[in-house]
Amino acid sequence: QGELVCPRYRPYYHANTSLIVTTHNMSPSERAQGALDQKLPPAVAARPTINEVVENIGFGRAQLLVLFTGGAVLFNRGVHMCLMAILTIPVAKDFGLSSNQEGILSSGMFAGMFIGTIASGYVGDKIGRRFPVCSSSIAVVVIGCLSSLSVSFHMLLGMRFLLGMSMAFGDVPATALFSEVSPARWKIPMRAFAEAFFDVGYTYAAALASFSDPDLRNLQWKKLLLYASIPPGAMGLLAAFILPESPVYLAHSGKRSEAMRIFNLFKRLNGRPDAVVEYEEQAQEKGCQSRSPMDQLGVIFGPRFVRITLILAYVSFTLNVFYYGGMYAQPQVMTKGRGLAPGWEIVIGGPFDLIGILIAMVIAQMIPRKPALCFGMAMAGISIFCFGFAGVVEQRSPAMEIMYQFGVFGFYWVPAISFIVFCQLAVESFPTLVSTTGGSITFCSGRFGALAAPMLFENIRSATHQWQLFCYLSAACSVLAVMLLAADAAVADPANEDPYEATPCRRMGLADAEVGGKMRGKAK
Repeated sequence: QGELVCPRYRPYYHANTSLIVTTHNMSPSERAQGALDQKLPPAVAARPTINEVVENIGFGRAQLLVLFTGGAVLFNRGVHMCLMAILTIPVAKDFGLSSNQEGILSSGMFAGMFIGTIASGYVGDKIGRRFPVCSSSIAVVVIGCLSSLSVSFHMLLGMRFLLGMSMAFGDVPATALFSEVSPARWKIPMRAFAEAFFDVGYTYAAALASFSDPDLRNLQWKKLLLYASIPPGAMGLLAAFILPESPVYLAHSGKRSEAMRIFNLFKRLNGRPDAVVEYEEQAQEKGCQSRSPMDQLGVIFGPRFVRITLILAYVSFTLNVFYYGGMYAQPQVMTKGRGLAPGWEIVIGGPFDLIGILIAMVIAQMIPRKPALCFGMAMAGISIFCFGFAGVVEQRSPAMEIMYQFGVFGFYWVPAISFIVFCQLAVESFPTLVSTTGGSITFCSGRFGALAAPMLFENIRSATHQWQLFCYLSAACSVLAVMLLAADAAVADPANEDPYEATPCRRMGLADAEVGGKMRGKAK
């Protein structure tokens, strides 16, 4: 039973003695070296599991290589999310758009992101992580440049749709890739470093626009699209040439020789020549690539994972409504009251986002994932409420100005905390061979929220002439998300390990995932 439940704690029986030797307190390298030094019987020497190989290799230049090449996906998304927000008014003036058409133009990009996210889940699990990441990085640059040639609303809408689809196609696979190549205690920092690429891209686009027109009213949007595509183009080419595939994905897919080649590459890059990378083959994972999309969805929505899937889907929806709705609203309502020009307010928000990333790293390393996500969602509700409550006042008192600025900069540091923890949960909560499918389901819910946010904002403003009602609605949704996370913690089965913390299902085949909780309960 120990062999089936947890490979790390299995006993070994020596042929010449009745003594049972357990090696659960030894690292894989110590177990192998102990057998060579005859400190342990030969039967004790065992190959490490795939996860133990990642721990043996550690964190170093190999992970930085993956980060700086795969980070092109996050950088591209930051650039074009910022341009989507700040170019709304200039494009509307150029094409003579109504308020509903402005919302449709932004929602068109999110509709493309919705489709791209769905496709990325299946492709990332069927083909691998590298292909969608590299193709996304290059396609975003090409379509971004073609968007500058748009001569009508409908042409630009089509380009926005394709641009969103290209951006989202590499998002979930990149998240899975960063998580799979990182040791356990480096998963959150790795995700935080990746999120910083989004902030750098967002700040870069905002700075380009602010140097042209700090008020963001008379921008030359076609030229801005071309200038903003230069750094993403360089990063996309770099990723296409040197980004490696996830060795964990290859190992779970039965491609042992390819996985060993990349594990050995990582071992050399990290300066760990003594690390044991000859992993124990998991025969139950063979043939899983032949699973159909319905089989993968059956695992995601099966009894073992359905509660996590639905809760994370709602949290993703709420978080995206908060972030993208607030980002859409900022340039349009920042023209009143005291303070900096709208463009520079967006630029200086970048450092606050980096502060949020540092806070997220500390919080997520000190407390469990769900409490950290609860904290982030609670702060999201408070900040957007402050933005709406104080932002509607034209002549703000010092206290109102402080509340308003807290709400404005909350759009930068609060999502840094929430997105980092959420994205990590979205890929940790499912088995390796369906992790991008599971992540894409939860991400798709967020894309739907991002798609609905601009239209929801415009319709509320048109119907009531009170845009702050959108902020109050988003705050209420955030409170509900906190309550759902807290309720899930209260009803969690104590016999099961918390899927938000450890990922025991990753050591099992997909066929064993449904009974994994019961097996671990019996073992305890």
